Amino acid sequence: MHTIQLNIDDSIFDKFMGLIEILPRDKVEITSQMDYPSISFEEAKEKVHRAVNSISANKGIPLNQAIEKVTTLTTKIVEI
Repeated sequence: MHTIQLNIDDSIFDKFMGLIEILPRDKVEITSQMDYPSISFEEAKEKVHRAVNSISANKGIPLNQAIEKVTTLTTKIVEI
């Protein structure tokens, strides 16, 4: 068995899933990971504002922790 990770644009996701669904179900396992909640534009804008302001105040989380958070925000994982 092989594992691949794909980042698929929302505009073609349904078409892609339709293609995957024609494969034998006992041979393909599809797992989605959505580790982050949706936020509004205003919430995102406020978070960016706070993050930028915290730079000069030397506040925040360590770089390796930030990178780990980003890398774990995987949108789609397909195992074949």
